[in-house]
Amino acid sequence: MVGDEKEIIRKYGLAPLQGEGGYFRFISTFGENSGCIYYLITSSSQSRAHILDNDEAWFFLEGGRAMQIVCDPDTGAMEERILDEEHRFSLVNKKMVQTTFLISGSYALFSTVMSPRYRSEDYHEVSDAVIERFPILKEHV
Repeated sequence: MVGDEKEIIRKYGLAPLQGEGGYFRFISTFGENSGCIYYLITSSSQSRAHILDNDEAWFFLEGGRAMQIVCDPDTGAMEERILDEEHRFSLVNKKMVQTTFLISGSYALFSTVMSPRYRSEDYHEVSDAVIERFPILKEHV
């Protein structure tokens, strides 16, 4: 791991996020049980393709450029979104397939917000049928 990545993990007290990949730390709840985390992807640990039961707002904080792929398993629509210093926000609607990975730099740090707050049972791996429909996801599972 590059020194910058280790420093970010130490500075923010991040831990590996099981299942999805990357590193995280819960920050707080607010409002009607909404929750916020720090989330870090690195050159060796990305956000694997997955589906969440609730909307998730992403905020780019610092680091390299990231690509977020969002797919609608119902309609077949797919969108590629850049997250970086010029493109700081992305909303991933519930039930969409999402994956986020670096395209430059050694890390990218985000904050994400979910309402209600994330629970492990809200996370779902993508099925083989979804991967077959969106072949680009094969390298991100």
